[in-house]
Amino acid sequence: MTRLTAALPCGNIRLLMRLHWLVPSLIALALGVAIPRSAYAQPEVSSTAVLGLEGIDVPATVTDEMSEQLRQRVSGAHDMRLVSGKDLVEVKLVFSCADEAAGCMTLAGKSLDAEKLIYGSVKKTGDDYAVWLKMFDVRRGRIMFWLTETLPRRNADPAGIKAASGRWLAKLTGRPVDAGTIQVTANVHGAVVALDGVPVGATADQPLAITDVAPGKHELVVSKPGYAPGKQQFLLAAGQTVPVNMTLSSPSTTALSEVKPAPQATDSAEPNRTAPLAVATETRPGSGRDGYRTGFWVTFVAGVLGAGAGIKYGLDISDVNKKLDPYRRFPCMGNQLCNAKGVVRPALTPAEKNTVSALNDEGNRDQTLQWICIGVGSALGVASGYFLYKGYIDQDDEHSHREARSGLRIFPTAGASTGGIVAEFDF
Repeated sequence: MTRLTAALPCGNIRLLMRLHWLVPSLIALALGVAIPRSAYAQPEVSSTAVLGLEGIDVPATVTDEMSEQLRQRVSGAHDMRLVSGKDLVEVKLVFSCADEAAGCMTLAGKSLDAEKLIYGSVKKTGDDYAVWLKMFDVRRGRIMFWLTETLPRRNADPAGIKAASGRWLAKLTGRPVDAGTIQVTANVHGAVVALDGVPVGATADQPLAITDVAPGKHELVVSKPGYAPGKQQFLLAAGQTVPVNMTLSSPSTTALSEVKPAPQATDSAEPNRTAPLAVATETRPGSGRDGYRTGFWVTFVAGVLGAGAGIKYGLDISDVNKKLDPYRRFPCMGNQLCNAKGVVRPALTPAEKNTVSALNDEGNRDQTLQWICIGVGSALGVASGYFLYKGYIDQDDEHSHREARSGLRIFPTAGASTGGIVAEFDF
């Protein structure tokens, strides 16, 4: 740890610096992110139970529809497995709970063999409905996320509740609220489906659902040995569900693909929205890696410069220490003052004290800049290691179940006694 300390007993100021760990730390950070992705644990699928919502002056049909839509959302999520749940009121009665205490919900989750619980209540407020929902972690015995939202009575029909349930689950799990879904079918079963270069599954009798897809431009590639791959680029609107039918042909013919407009209502509040038509384009082999390779060299050079600047400011601190040596005073031989060599020296004059103060300010400023450079250089080192792996090392297409979404996500969190934000970076 680099440390700059200042003490002024009898006019004495001392600066200390330790830099021996700087270079090994940067190297360790760069090497750590270069580990192949397969070495990292894959995201586990959590068993989740949705307890029937408790209604207060609310028709049972409304709470039942909300509970069922939430269960369908959980069942369709790629990282969640729906397990049978009970009504919240029934759980309270079984475990003699006056409220949703952490101990009571932990026992309920364990009895259902669930790792996560989704529960809450709905109360009528005027002509609308106030909805409270919570995501409870059974293992940790605490609330992970919670939300409160008012559902207008005009939207309390099955279509409106279906649209709202997607928004509720997104908030409870930290997923993008405006994420869309792609449903892929093909004329060949067992073909690998890749979205934006990332394998996400394989075709089968039922459509392959790719959920939590961010709005924007995407490329879908379906391939299987013995067939020419099908490729398609298209735009996905916020909250949209797009069915895609891919046709793979023999190598002697040109692969054809098409994207059909989505005639059915989407999960958003606009039931007449249809999917934009896609424009097929060919992608130059390897072009997907060019951005990673450019990013590697940019972050690598910037990281080296940041580390160099940190070392430079460390040397400046060392120079400040040397300049302060003549002004150091220590008690010796009674009430007299001596320098570091044990020679009796007079106390510092006002002018010398001003010089010591100026040097101390300079040293503190250099230390602040050194820490900034070390932090920025370390972050760039991590990024360059990731870009190195994605641009030059990662060539394994056998992992067909990787996450289709990546990037930085920041969302608020709240618990029973704490609150704040959580930042996630998936790669």
